[in-house]
Amino acid sequence: MQTSRRAFLKRFGSGLTASALIPSLGLPPRMTFALSDIPAVTDPTIHFLNRITYGPLPEEVDRARQLGIEAYLDEQLHPEQIDDLDMDRRLIELPILKMDRRTVHRLDGREYRAYIALTTGMVMRAVYSKRQLFERVVEFWTDHFNVPSAELGPDVVVMQREAIRRHALGNFRDLIFGTAQSPAMLYYLDQTFSDKEHPNENYARELMELHTLGVDGGYTETDVKEMARALTGWTVHDGTRTGFYFDPTRHDTEEKTLLGHSLPSGRGIEDGLHALSLVVTHPATARFICHKLCIRFVSDQPPASLVESATAVWMQNDGAVLPVLRHILLSSEFAASVGQKLRRPLDFFIGALRSTGTEFREFWVMEALLQDLAQVPYSWNPPNGYPDQASAWMSSAGLLARWNTAMELTHRAHSESDTGMSTHLIELIGTPQTAGELVDSAARRVFGVPILGDARAHFVTYLTGDGSAESPVTPHMLANKLGTLFGLMLASPQYQWR
Repeated sequence: MQTSRRAFLKRFGSGLTASALIPSLGLPPRMTFALSDIPAVTDPTIHFLNRITYGPLPEEVDRARQLGIEAYLDEQLHPEQIDDLDMDRRLIELPILKMDRRTVHRLDGREYRAYIALTTGMVMRAVYSKRQLFERVVEFWTDHFNVPSAELGPDVVVMQREAIRRHALGNFRDLIFGTAQSPAMLYYLDQTFSDKEHPNENYARELMELHTLGVDGGYTETDVKEMARALTGWTVHDGTRTGFYFDPTRHDTEEKTLLGHSLPSGRGIEDGLHALSLVVTHPATARFICHKLCIRFVSDQPPASLVESATAVWMQNDGAVLPVLRHILLSSEFAASVGQKLRRPLDFFIGALRSTGTEFREFWVMEALLQDLAQVPYSWNPPNGYPDQASAWMSSAGLLARWNTAMELTHRAHSESDTGMSTHLIELIGTPQTAGELVDSAARRVFGVPILGDARAHFVTYLTGDGSAESPVTPHMLANKLGTLFGLMLASPQYQWR
């Protein structure tokens, strides 16, 4: 008896993860095998690559095993030394990403063109770049310093390139000073309209609550007001090269007291620079950013021991990002966090593209799928960035969107011609002779390694109907079931958690 895709999903993929989480989704526990059956989850190298990449490709797994985790990490922490010429060639299609601010603002239809370039560029880099950890860190800072691209796209292009990508693995001070002087940020949080008569507190508040100290960082409402006063005059002027301009006529020159420190009267831009330095070097900032990095790369509730040790590394290195990230990723707490991070929808989407080689011929097709998943890059409107914890993304609707997207990128793209997408599944699987070999080949693309036990048997049964792993691969099997095989793997609980 043949097993249909609907029947397979009913039996195999009704839960998102372990049985403890299924009741929160209102779904029945129909899992028939344990997470421990999947080496892709428990293998230390795969665990490491799952966290620093958007989904490990076979060649990345091979290299990481050859070099060892620590050496591979050190390679990824120095992206400037990684040959990424193929990525550079792909970005030629998006020239706006390299344009200076004045050139971008002279373009017709610049807002929509910037939106397309930002969205496409983010996905393209995440899918194809060999500098996977760098792209993951860029995404982290993009959320941290969130500015939606809907109306500010041209300036977001510049902020991404000049502030975030330039300093992603550098020093946190440069990230703060770069974003604080970015027209995108100045417009988004109303800083450009702040003056000595009416200090606007929006940027000052988000700077302290979201960018540096954290909501529990020990600052007061008075500190917010004093920060706003210190930053008066920081605005935008299209006559400057970068768009940033300090207007001394709008600056409050009176004495200020911020976080217990005195900012003397009679100063100009020095007030803002001093104020930024105070929050950048504050111990609460170190702890807040390290906690967020641990959430992103380790678990939704990271061990206090790791947060504290990472904070110590931050303080010892004056806010340098690279040694902190290295410490986190080589920690015993990281190694013990297998399966504790849910892929966010965008992460799931990019990983699926990497696994299947699916490409888009039309931007709107990709955009529609991202909208269904509810995570279009640069489209989160509040200043706190897309949520980074599983509770924000776990819902029946969200799970269904993942299943549908998995099938769109695989079964539909493989089986139909007029979809605006194309896949390369046939080229990716090699030349498997049996159904078991075909499952192993597809699993290596999706999970990083072949799968074992009942998990493998379910996929073999889908392909053959009788569960015989020795059944020969036929043209009919490749034409009618290969795409869905990939889709079912991507829709499986094991792929959602890493």
